[in-house]
Amino acid sequence: MTEKEVQEMQYRIDEGIRLAQQRLWQRAGHSRQSLVVCKDGKIQEVIPQHVEEESSEGDPLSRRKP
Repeated sequence: MTEKEVQEMQYRIDEGIRLAQQRLWQRAGHSRQSLVVCKDGKIQEVIPQHVEEESSEGDPLSRRKP
């Protein structure tokens, strides 16, 4: 694999993780559930504010009921 291919793969992995985190945040906010996160070395429980989803048409997990 060339360096460019490795960078491209890493970019796709990072984007997938970012999308998964965004969907988790939206789902937790929609169902008013809390998330436990580590921020600045401290464990915190947060309740995300409900955010309107832009489009969940292609998201198979959005069709599930909580």
